[in-house]
Amino acid sequence: MRKDEGFILPTTMVVIFFCLLIITHISTAAISEKKFYSETEQYYIVDQLMLIAVEDSLKQLQATEADNEKTIYKSTSIGEITYSFVKVSPEIYEVQLKCTTLKNKDYTAKYQYDIAKNEMIVWSEY
Repeated sequence: MRKDEGFILPTTMVVIFFCLLIITHISTAAISEKKFYSETEQYYIVDQLMLIAVEDSLKQLQATEADNEKTIYKSTSIGEITYSFVKVSPEIYEVQLKCTTLKNKDYTAKYQYDIAKNEMIVWSEY
């Protein structure tokens, strides 16, 4: 036992270092997973808002002929919807949709609607 020369301290330090690495890895994975679930939730909320916006704007176009330019704001319990109508030609309207969740995730799309055919003719998302 006289020539041990401090074997326990370096071994203890290596074991503690490996434990800290494991704890760091687990906490990083948990934070990443939480962020992923939050972003997935926001994706589905903004998708639901977009569905509501499309349905409302189509009802608005089909029920009454919109003015040359008109903007409508709507607030729901899960976010806000803005859609604006612009008359491109006598039979075609361009509708721009913007949905924003309560956590400020934005999603914008626009489409052109042909009143004579009663259908969407162009759809673009950005």
